[in-house]
Amino acid sequence: MRKLSDLVLVVVGVLYPFIVYFGTDHVSTPVFGLILGALWLVRAPALLRQPGGRWMLGITLVYCAVLAFGGGEHLLRWYPSLICGLLLAAFGLSLKFGPPIIERIARVTEPDLPPVAVRYTRRVTWVWVAFFALNGMASGLLAEWGPLSWWTFYNGILAYSVMGALFIGEWILRQRLRRRINKAPMDGAAQRLASHPWVAAAAGGYAGKLGPGMVVALDGAGRTALLRHGRAGLVNELGQHAAGDDALSTPLVWRFVDRLPEAAKVDALLRTALPESAIVLGERREGDTCILDLELPLDLACFADHFPDAPVLPGVLQVGWALELAASRLGTPATCRAMDGMKFQRLLRPGDRVQLTLRHDAVRGRLHFAYRSDDAPVSSAHLRLEGTDG
Repeated sequence: MRKLSDLVLVVVGVLYPFIVYFGTDHVSTPVFGLILGALWLVRAPALLRQPGGRWMLGITLVYCAVLAFGGGEHLLRWYPSLICGLLLAAFGLSLKFGPPIIERIARVTEPDLPPVAVRYTRRVTWVWVAFFALNGMASGLLAEWGPLSWWTFYNGILAYSVMGALFIGEWILRQRLRRRINKAPMDGAAQRLASHPWVAAAAGGYAGKLGPGMVVALDGAGRTALLRHGRAGLVNELGQHAAGDDALSTPLVWRFVDRLPEAAKVDALLRTALPESAIVLGERREGDTCILDLELPLDLACFADHFPDAPVLPGVLQVGWALELAASRLGTPATCRAMDGMKFQRLLRPGDRVQLTLRHDAVRGRLHFAYRSDDAPVSSAHLRLEGTDG
């Protein structure tokens, strides 16, 4: 019931200028006052429990009583100014006695606001104080001296347009501040990581809702550590080194690369999911055979689970990649119904470069694939393709 009354009161507040414009010829001012007063009375229990709710409720009920018992039709236009005045008082008093209203709202989702964010919420509260003051004055001037059509346009369209612009502008500024707040500790963490023997270079960034992150270019020792300890071991070791004495400087998102991207692209990289396929370095055709040069990304998604302490490329992915790459280049089906002569002769690890040979035997309905690394065989098989006879 309370939520419904709150919703009705908000809807009435938004549509109030149009209700007055179209309704004064059909509904008397006392009826307006009684309906408005009834809505505020339904909301009274909730207001009485809120700071400042008593005097806000009292003032609005007095206004509604004046409308209901002898107030003129002209007095209906002063409701938007009254609400602006109440909000101006609430926001202004919160600045004096604290905490500011915007800070209270922000702490609902982020209880541990840093000092720079607290200062920001105070400035935003001041912006709304200025808006309510100016908006209330403009509405009052139009209520007293402007035509009803001007008053309706201002309060029903223009004022809400300005509010929308303020909300959008504040959201954009807040995202910039959030990135700056989250990225600042990462800059210090990146400097600390630069001294680690596994790191060639590092750059901190912000991964949006995922939080602060770090892009790390591994040197030779770092690549060896990745092979020996896996992604989890690498993140644990580098995370402790990055944080130093401040646990809040621990990156939450990690990406491992051969070389750092441009500074402007660090955040975008941190927001993207871990890669699920190999990087195609080059390719060529020799008759019915397609030869591709591939590189396995250091942070290929499957390496996190297969296996956590000793990352190895699963055989099923090698088969899947062969089918996928052949389908886009040789026009073959992307699935197979059987495999013949399957051989796995060598492990593929993070950062390995391999050569994949694909040959389609259209007569027999088969796809032959073979992976080689440093001229040594890795894996191969004959795949009987789905939807073909042979």
